[in-house]
Amino acid sequence: MTALSYLVIIFGYLALLLFIFGIIYRAWRWNRLPQGFSWGLFPKPTRWVVTSMLWKILAWPTLFKADRLLWAGALFFHLGLLVLFAGHLGSFIDIASLGERIGIPSESSYVIGITAGTIVAITILFYISRRLFIRRSSEISVFADHFWLWVLLVVVLVGIYSRVFHEVSSDAVRDFALSVVAFNPALPPQNFWFLMHVLLSEFFIIYAVIGKPIHLVGQLFTQYILVSEEGS
Repeated sequence: MTALSYLVIIFGYLALLLFIFGIIYRAWRWNRLPQGFSWGLFPKPTRWVVTSMLWKILAWPTLFKADRLLWAGALFFHLGLLVLFAGHLGSFIDIASLGERIGIPSESSYVIGITAGTIVAITILFYISRRLFIRRSSEISVFADHFWLWVLLVVVLVGIYSRVFHEVSSDAVRDFALSVVAFNPALPPQNFWFLMHVLLSEFFIIYAVIGKPIHLVGQLFTQYILVSEEGS
């Protein structure tokens, strides 16, 4: 087993551990933050709270009113990430077989994955260009704002390159992923670009817990608190 293979396995467990405990710790801290006084006489029904919270998180109505171009970029970015996440579930389950059952040919998964990855890469470049060339964005941007975007861009580009030019058998990837989950790690596919994609992804997950990307989880808690405190 190569040194890179060892790093992939070690960082995989480290990323998983830090992600789980990091989310729990962040949630605990967010829950302890001072909360505003509710002016409503009665709390909103749970169903209304959940529906309103999901609407504000998924549709970004405030962002739509403020900057529709940025709203469109965010929409494509998150939809692309969602497709990539679903595709990467193939590391644990046979996505191709499930797709064929609902009428999606296995060959289509390749095109869908590359398309989603390309969309994510383009939208990341869109975000970066805004922070570099739009004055109001560049003035409020700090190093961390640029860093996580560049790291994610490299992760996506390496993933696309690996998928197009150095494709690894999905069965081999699944066998390795399941062995890691079972705490009996097997030898990962010996493909440099695949291993680099996995290692960079693990690094991004570790950074996400302590950096800017964790904002999505924070938004869930924030929206829940704000919506649930609205009076009826």
